[in-house]
Amino acid sequence: MQTPFDEYFYPIFGIGVLLATAFSLYAGKARGWLLPLLCLMVGILSFWVTLFIGSEVGYQMWQKVPNPPDEAFADTFPMGALLIGWLPGCLYCGFLFGIMKSIVLLVSKRAPLPAPPPVSNTQTKSGNPYQSP
Repeated sequence: MQTPFDEYFYPIFGIGVLLATAFSLYAGKARGWLLPLLCLMVGILSFWVTLFIGSEVGYQMWQKVPNPPDEAFADTFPMGALLIGWLPGCLYCGFLFGIMKSIVLLVSKRAPLPAPPPVSNTQTKSGNPYQSP
């Protein structure tokens, strides 16, 4: 049975997880270091902020129902999400980034470049073997 907390928390946090997933996967695919770093930061921030907002709104709505249970007032989760919510965000986004970076590196293994054509040792009239006649 879903509580009013669940009805509000999961949709809000779900949006943050989707954004964090998209930004982390894109960061793993992007080249360089600035764009991937910015994308990872946006992903972690979206995870963190929606974890906090979802829990805060969820508890507020749960406390507004008639005769709320005692669990509705045990709302220390939003404060914990605010203080250390970045940690699960870093773990989640870092894991996805690592998986995508590994896939990109495995797929982009290049075949060795073909050898250049041999240089002809024939001399031309000018005496320069590299000048065409």
